[in-house]
Amino acid sequence: MNLASYLERNAARTPDKVALIFKDQLHSYRDYNEQVSRMANGLRKLGIQRGDRVAIMLPNCPEFLFTLYGTFKLGAIAVGINVLFKSEETRYILDNSQASAIVISSALLPVVQAARDRLPDLRHVIVVGGQGTDGTISYEDLVQDSSPAFTAVETANDERCMIFYTSGTTGVPKGAVHTHEGIAVQMEAMKERFSITENDIMSTALPIFLLSILILGPVEAVHNGTTLYLMERYSAVEFVQHIKKWKVSLMLTSVPTMFHEVVRLPEEIAKDVDFSSVRYAVCGGSPMPPELRREFEAKYSFRFIQAYGGTEGPAMVSTDPVDRERKFDSIGTVLPHMRVKIVDDDDNEVPTGTVGEICSGPHTDGPYAGVYKPLKEYWRMPEATAEALKDGFLHWGDLGYLDEDGYLYIVDRKKDMIIRGGNNVYPKELELVLYEDPRVLECAVVGVPHDRLGEVPKAYIQLRPGTQATEQEFIEMIRERLAKFKALEYVEFVEDWPRNSLGKILKRELRDRARA
Repeated sequence: MNLASYLERNAARTPDKVALIFKDQLHSYRDYNEQVSRMANGLRKLGIQRGDRVAIMLPNCPEFLFTLYGTFKLGAIAVGINVLFKSEETRYILDNSQASAIVISSALLPVVQAARDRLPDLRHVIVVGGQGTDGTISYEDLVQDSSPAFTAVETANDERCMIFYTSGTTGVPKGAVHTHEGIAVQMEAMKERFSITENDIMSTALPIFLLSILILGPVEAVHNGTTLYLMERYSAVEFVQHIKKWKVSLMLTSVPTMFHEVVRLPEEIAKDVDFSSVRYAVCGGSPMPPELRREFEAKYSFRFIQAYGGTEGPAMVSTDPVDRERKFDSIGTVLPHMRVKIVDDDDNEVPTGTVGEICSGPHTDGPYAGVYKPLKEYWRMPEATAEALKDGFLHWGDLGYLDEDGYLYIVDRKKDMIIRGGNNVYPKELELVLYEDPRVLECAVVGVPHDRLGEVPKAYIQLRPGTQATEQEFIEMIRERLAKFKALEYVEFVEDWPRNSLGKILKRELRDRARA
């Protein structure tokens, strides 16, 4: 059940087929597998063993995927790290995961070096695009000196293969652990829903250090033996050009922001846009406005698919159906290999049409009985694991309901998470930083609408009596401490708060106030 065995199968069956396109580089399945094997051998020479954690902190590039599958081949566990994170965020993940090695771009090396003396488990820093100095190893030298032959180890169905971190409402990042089997099952579900074949050409334009993007882009492509066009970073101009040039048929990873930018392309570029090869564009992160969906579908003759899911899922729980009517205010129908139930605060299932918490778990009978595997655990967090996986069902923390036709709807986010251009922003994390300023008596961060990004953070702050501050001071404070996508856009000073009977600040009322 090793995920790398799918790559080896494709390399044996269609060795000369183009597996990966990146910039001007074309990698065949033979070359892809050989590069992965070189990395597996290189890691093994460094003493990386089965079950060890190998962190990857790279932007979109082939080396990310070679490292990922090389880690799989060894039976080790890949740990994804957002390249926008700064030293403290990165240090926490490396420390919590007890990573033995990290593969990182030379541009990001200072982020790790600043914290390395507080990372006793980190034995190896492997640098892509740089020389091996100051206790680091050159990626290029490591793979060049390694053999291109390595057969993936046999792994148990429930053996861990990935840890990707998600903050949650506590502000403390949690490592969602997934298994080889759990990911493979998800790949099969997507293959079934979208009728994916090896003749498809897939495109990934979003960052693959996000788990949903990684497994629905590069991993799905390898699973099905398709060709993947991987963009280094999203650019509307390059995006429309490569769709036309390579006749891309599937985009399983997109967010509304991408298409907002396509709409605004200048006429001299827009007139050459050709999406005629595209069958589906799957959109997640935030709702695709119905008017934008209709405009694109009428103009370019492909179908937008709204999707719902997340890191713990893994990836998707529901998507718009491809074979029947869509309901534009819903988030589609549940994938067939899993069961979704809606529960109340006591974890009792509620009737159809009643709002409660969305939970996903395996079927108990029928052809898909026991097939679905959500996250195995939160790494080294047994209490958080038990809370998330009560009765074997993953509790998403989102409030919604199912209608009589089986369509799923989201009413509100229990977790108060903000989705900014496809990136998850957790208000608690920003609030903890704001509270470090002694002038702050109380604060609350909420998401407010944004035309292009979907949502952006706004902070409401009550200052201590006798103190003064400006909005810009707090905006700069967050900008200096946290990743750019977490930046505050607005600050408003308040004198009192909407509260419930227990004195808790009512964020829903703050959101309503901001929207008004």
